[in-house]
Amino acid sequence: MIRRPSIGLKKYPTMNDVAVAVGVHPTTVSLALRSHPSIPLATRTRILNAVREIGYIRDPLLDAFNYHRCCMHTSKQSPSIAFVADANSAPFFNGSSYHPLVYDGVRAVADPQHLSLEIFNLGANGLTPSRLNTILTSRGITGVLLSTFTLATKNIELDWDHFSTVKIESHHLLPQIDVVSNDQCQAARLCMRKLRQLGYRRIGLATALDDESRLQDNFSTGVLVEQAELPESECVAPLLFKRTTVAEIAARLATWVRENDVDVIMTNWNEFFREASWMTAEGIRFPTNPPLHIPRDVAFASLDAPVDRPEVAGIVQNHRLVGMRAMEHLEVLVKTYQRGAPKNPSGTYVPGYWRDGATVPKKIVRRARVAGVSL
Repeated sequence: MIRRPSIGLKKYPTMNDVAVAVGVHPTTVSLALRSHPSIPLATRTRILNAVREIGYIRDPLLDAFNYHRCCMHTSKQSPSIAFVADANSAPFFNGSSYHPLVYDGVRAVADPQHLSLEIFNLGANGLTPSRLNTILTSRGITGVLLSTFTLATKNIELDWDHFSTVKIESHHLLPQIDVVSNDQCQAARLCMRKLRQLGYRRIGLATALDDESRLQDNFSTGVLVEQAELPESECVAPLLFKRTTVAEIAARLATWVRENDVDVIMTNWNEFFREASWMTAEGIRFPTNPPLHIPRDVAFASLDAPVDRPEVAGIVQNHRLVGMRAMEHLEVLVKTYQRGAPKNPSGTYVPGYWRDGATVPKKIVRRARVAGVSL
C-alpha cells in the first residue's frame, strides 16, 4: 500500500513526496525515472506506480537545466540516438534511394550536435521490442527515431514513457506519436497540375494498397481533390493493387490503362519503369526520347522520382530533408525531456518539387478532321 504523503499547502507533489510514499531516497526516484540500470525492475515499477497515483509530473524546465548542466562536463560520453529500422525493409537500406537519403539527413543534424547514431533492426530476423527496450535502457538512450515500417508491424511495445520519439512516415504505427513525412498529397496534386500543363488529360494513379494505408491514403486524396474541379470525362479511377510479382502487377496495370484510356501513369512505383520489359510485353511502351507519339506510348510520371534516373519525370521527394526535420524535432524533445506519447501528436509534412524528364514529353494534341474542318 502506497503511503500518500501530506503535501500541505504545496500545489504540486514533488519527487520527495514520491520517495516518502515508496520508502526510498529521492535519488533512487530520480534514477528510476531516468530508467537507470542500477535500479532493480521491481523497485522501478513501485516508483512508477507511486508517480501515477500521487500525480507527480516532472518539470521539463528543470530537466532541461539538468541536461544543460550535464553537458558542461566534457568527460561525459556524447548522447546516443537510436535509429530503429524495420527489419522487413533492411535489405533495401543500401539498395534504394529512400533509406540512405533519410539517414543522411538525420546524420546531417546529429553530427554537428555531437549526437551519435546507433542503428537497430526491429522485427523478423532482428531484435524483439523487449530486447530493444533492454538495450536502450542499459545504454541510457532516450532518443528514438522510428524509420519507415511496413504494415506488418502495427505496434511496438516499448516503455515509451522513458523515451523521446519521432516517427518517419509510418502513420499506421502505434503508439500515435509525432511524425515527419513527405507530403504525398501535395506531391499528387502538383504532379497532376504539371501533367495537365503538358497536355495530358487521362491521368491515372497506380499505387499499392499497403502504401496508401501506411501513408494515410494521401496519394489518392490528392488525386480526388484535383479531380473535383475536372470534367467527369477526364477523371480516372485510381488503380490500387496488392503486392505480388512485377509481371502480375504489370498485366493488371496494362489492362487498366487500356480500359480507362490512360495517357499517363502517375505512380510511386518506379519498378514499372525499371522493369519496362514487362510493360512492353503487355503492349505498353514508355517514351524515353521525345517526341515519341505512337498509339501505344504511355507517359510515365513518378511520384518519387529517383535521383539516379534524370530521364524520369515527376515529383522529387525531399527524403533527406525529412530525415533532417525528424532529427531536429527529436533533438528538441530530448533536450527538453519530453518523454512518452503526447496527448496531441503533431505531423510535419515536407513538400516535393516537379522535375521534367523524357518519360513525360509535352503531349501533341491531334485534331480530328470532320468534313475538312479541324476539331
